[in-house]
Amino acid sequence: MQFRHWKLVNIGIVLAFPAMAQDGAEEPYQLNTVTVTATRDEQQTLDLPASVGSKGADEIALDSPAYQKDLFNSISGVRVTQTGSTLGHMTSIRMPLNSGPYYLFLQDGIPVQSSGFFNHNGLAYTNFSSAGSTEVLKGAGTALYGSDSVAATINVISADPSLNKGHRVEADIGNDQFYKLGLSGGYSSSPQSSYGFEISTTDAEGWRDHTAAQRSELNVTHFYTADSSNTFKTVLSVNTSEAEMSGSIIGLAALENDPTSVGDIQAALDSGLDIMRNFDFARVSTDWTHELNATTQLSTIVYLRSNRNRYTATWEGNLPHNDSKQQTVGMLFKANIDQEDTRWIVGTDIEITRSNLTYTQLFDYVPTGFGSPVSAGNVYDYDVDYLALAPYVRAEHDISEKLSFSAGLRYDSNAYDYTNNLADGQYAGSTYSRPGSDNDPTFDHLSPKMSLSYRIDREQNTYIRYANGFRIPQATRLYSLRTNNIGFTLDPEVSDTFELGYKRATQSAQFEAALYHMNIDDSIVRRENSVGDRYYVNGGETTHQGLELSLLNIITSQFSSRIAYSYSKHEYQNDDVYGDNEQASAPNNIANLRLIYKPASIAGLATMFEAEYVDEYWLDDNNTRTYEGYTVYHLKMNYKASKRLNISAKIVNLADEVYAENASFSYGKEKYTPGSPRQFFAGLEYSFD
Repeated sequence: MQFRHWKLVNIGIVLAFPAMAQDGAEEPYQLNTVTVTATRDEQQTLDLPASVGSKGADEIALDSPAYQKDLFNSISGVRVTQTGSTLGHMTSIRMPLNSGPYYLFLQDGIPVQSSGFFNHNGLAYTNFSSAGSTEVLKGAGTALYGSDSVAATINVISADPSLNKGHRVEADIGNDQFYKLGLSGGYSSSPQSSYGFEISTTDAEGWRDHTAAQRSELNVTHFYTADSSNTFKTVLSVNTSEAEMSGSIIGLAALENDPTSVGDIQAALDSGLDIMRNFDFARVSTDWTHELNATTQLSTIVYLRSNRNRYTATWEGNLPHNDSKQQTVGMLFKANIDQEDTRWIVGTDIEITRSNLTYTQLFDYVPTGFGSPVSAGNVYDYDVDYLALAPYVRAEHDISEKLSFSAGLRYDSNAYDYTNNLADGQYAGSTYSRPGSDNDPTFDHLSPKMSLSYRIDREQNTYIRYANGFRIPQATRLYSLRTNNIGFTLDPEVSDTFELGYKRATQSAQFEAALYHMNIDDSIVRRENSVGDRYYVNGGETTHQGLELSLLNIITSQFSSRIAYSYSKHEYQNDDVYGDNEQASAPNNIANLRLIYKPASIAGLATMFEAEYVDEYWLDDNNTRTYEGYTVYHLKMNYKASKRLNISAKIVNLADEVYAENASFSYGKEKYTPGSPRQFFAGLEYSFD
């Protein structure tokens, strides 16, 4: 890391630490946040033996999120980057930046996609631009979470419009014809019943060629209290996205000279095809909370969910079109039992999903270089019925006033039932292959979890944690084959996470540190044959280890600081191809510094200076090339001018730095996804009865 970047980290530490030496006052938990993700119940972060990063409504208002990364990149150890389709994204939490199913995406505690049909763009299925708060549980999840909860569980928590009376209208504008219009409202029809809605639409032409995007979000909430023992919360969440797609810019010189270029998909655009990506999501859920007796509370969430993902695969020379649809019915049942010094959570999760995937070649394709010819027609057309069933138990016991122990056990059974609607075998002389309909694997896994927590005093807690996690092979890995290897099999990946943590919360400062080591066995890795066709096998082991620091300090009544810093290292272990190399797309150091100023002379005004730093990293797993990383700066403001009027503004990439959000090396080419140039956004929000 260059000296100037270490200086950035050191400044943040100096700003964040002074109050750590102050004596605690009568209310030492003023800054301690409340989390709901680990157990789906409110719990003080200080008491939780796990690393959870969170953001509340005030900080989100300053960020004014237009993209998924705006919600998350200020959390320690979290890096989200937008892809060439603008509203698509990739995630890096305790792992290299990747598109694999290592992250469980939730909205309001409910998965937004089935574990057998993971989409790395899963945050596009959440109402992220109108989120009320967000939480990231790092490492393998608690016993409440199964497949895909390997590196993190990410929960986008909706603002509940049924809690607010009156209405609110919002209008935002920005560079490149960006605009967002929103309307929300809430009212009570009786002392027992309240309603609320929030709707928004966003449109932008995009700062790069062919990156226009449109998005709409709807959230409708009804809260009903039947009696003192029964409450019902029903939520309808809907969002749709349509985005043009750009490609990778080839070579660093091209990135620096013309970052607005459409990149390497000009031939795809010249083909006349509709080069777009569409996400469609809808879910209705009802959460019934029943107080069975003084010690037992029951929670039952039932939901219906619909996902659809459509795109043209511009990274494939033959430009196939993908259309993937899933319809899901699910239930999350949980019983909380409080027996004073021992607390139990017992539950069962179930999902039944029906999926269809079509993969269509829209024209006869004859390659000029590598690859096989592909005739026009349906390459794949298959249905998959999927069942996920998981009982679990979690117990927490207070050994003494300061020492507590928790343990959890979860048993997951995941079963596929596959039907091929086309002829088995290779497609029309190409290397695409279709398995027969008798390929119906079931994956069973038992996940143990345990932790030991020691409360040093009212302000400090330390813990040690172990959590086993896993992720099953996805349906596309089993049934969308690119080589004639129909007889292959894949096993689940299994992870073990070990974590040591320390937390302190005072009236004026909050500090969290987590030291972790995670190893993954039977990693599902991609290989390529001599003509460039991809296939997947269970490889060896990878290790992931690092340190995460989060420092928040209220320096004065007007000035506060927050720094999120992480160091990580991700390596193969005796891999057949990469040996013990460090993994690509994995910067060792990531930092985010925020300085917030609320002047006493202007009541209601909050301003924030933000710096984001991403370290150098390898472009390829062979460790032959690197990208230097970047530092970018932002300036953000939120001003509550009156009880009814709120004004916001932000400038992103203040120095107009030319940089790549993501960079890689493959097929002999350095590929760069450029980050946005300097952009200005402003918004007005008006409340009325």
